[in-house]
Amino acid sequence: MVNSTFNIDDFSDTRVWDLICSGQTKGVFQLESQLGRSWAKRVAPRSIEELAALISLIRPGCLKAFTEGKSMTQHYVDRKSGLDEVTYLHPSLEPILRETYGVLVYQEQSMKIAQQLAGFDLEGADGLRKAIGKKKAGLMAKVKKAFLAGATSKGDITKEAAEEIFSWIEKSNRYAFNKSHAVSYAVNAFRSAYCKVHRKVKFFEAYLNHSERKPDPHVEIKELVSDAKLYDIDVLPPRLNNLHGDFSADGNTVYFGISNVKGVGSAETKKMLSLIPDIEKKLGVSVKDFTWTDSLFNFGLKINKTCMESLINVGTFNGANNNKHRNAMLYEYKSYRDLSNREREWLLENYKSEDSLIASIDYMINNLKINSNRLIKVFDIRNMIESPPFELTDHPERIADTEHKYLGVALTYCKTDAVESAAVNCTCKEIVHGRTGKVNVAIHINSLREYKTKNGKNPGQIMAFLSVEDATASLDSAIMFPDAYSQFKDILYEGNTVVAFGQVSSKKDTSLIINKVSQA
Repeated sequence: MVNSTFNIDDFSDTRVWDLICSGQTKGVFQLESQLGRSWAKRVAPRSIEELAALISLIRPGCLKAFTEGKSMTQHYVDRKSGLDEVTYLHPSLEPILRETYGVLVYQEQSMKIAQQLAGFDLEGADGLRKAIGKKKAGLMAKVKKAFLAGATSKGDITKEAAEEIFSWIEKSNRYAFNKSHAVSYAVNAFRSAYCKVHRKVKFFEAYLNHSERKPDPHVEIKELVSDAKLYDIDVLPPRLNNLHGDFSADGNTVYFGISNVKGVGSAETKKMLSLIPDIEKKLGVSVKDFTWTDSLFNFGLKINKTCMESLINVGTFNGANNNKHRNAMLYEYKSYRDLSNREREWLLENYKSEDSLIASIDYMINNLKINSNRLIKVFDIRNMIESPPFELTDHPERIADTEHKYLGVALTYCKTDAVESAAVNCTCKEIVHGRTGKVNVAIHINSLREYKTKNGKNPGQIMAFLSVEDATASLDSAIMFPDAYSQFKDILYEGNTVVAFGQVSSKKDTSLIINKVSQA
């Protein structure tokens, strides 16, 4: 049955426009980049027409086309927000350029100007567009002559004004976009934003699966995981209770697929998934109820070493009947591999699910004929399992490191989890959602970029732009001005965790201005 409340073409849906205006558009068509997210907040579109303008204005040509000291994109934003007056080179241009606040954004606007001001027919107007695009001097001279003649023939436009308008059209069309193309893009952008609002879990499942087609899948996955946290969606490592090859949604959770784990290839993924039905039939229980012994004996014999260790490292075998530490499982798996193939095959056929590895080996010693020399080695293996030479508990920092290694992102723990809570009064998620004023926040530094200042009292000084995160969300823009950066530079590097003291000036601009930091 179709859900009548789901209407992907309901362009009046305020929740969708709120999302776009917030800049939380990771995964939204055309607006998923940091550039798109940033300008979405500034332009704040509330209609398909304004969204089409935004998509057109964030193209490189518009951003690099400067007049009066700012880009055409910024001119549009300032006029739309009322900071600048909307002006027109000639009153007759107002009906054509009113929707874009006097900024020439589309090729169709140039064609319309040529028709209405210079009397061009449709073919002639399209010829103007083509001539500017081809940048051929002879053709341009011919078109210009026709435009000036037509524009001045009515007597209400001077030759000087016509010259200015044509020059403006010529310059603008170097970056102007095709409106029909922009509108179709805007519709698709709205539809993807609609899905993010109304089917958020499936949205993240789909985009996480799509991330492998991106130039840097690990970066894409990391950003999507961080974005999902803003919507209270958990993204977790693969688990036996929800085992798939690719990302899959279950309730309000999206699980990694085992094929997304480093060290698990497509062949091993297919093999493991194909084994499960037979194991379930043999044991008479669902895979989600497997004990660690079930997983160790049934998968350990048939899945290659690299794959098995990768899956253990990300917690795949943890579940309702297995709360063992990952380190302990890795150690037991190594010990299990020290047994001979004959011994492992015997265990697979004769073990009991509820028994531990030690209990299973004890049972094997008492029931399998093993020569005396080999028996000594089996006893050594058994005793090493019982009394390991080092601690086998899991430390949060190690889990974070191993998940980052095998998944590209830490899911179970974040490096900031170990920071004393009394030292912080805010989370990254709260900042993204509009918290302002002074904040103390524990942050893990993902990236840092230095920038040499060009203006101000002391040009040439070094400031820093940081991308940071905590367990709740990430911040694309944390800023340290030269004085603060020079003071704390020694502890500001990628991979470090610090407590940042700073402020957020407004809900619209969620940049964190960091004044000082302390080592976490």
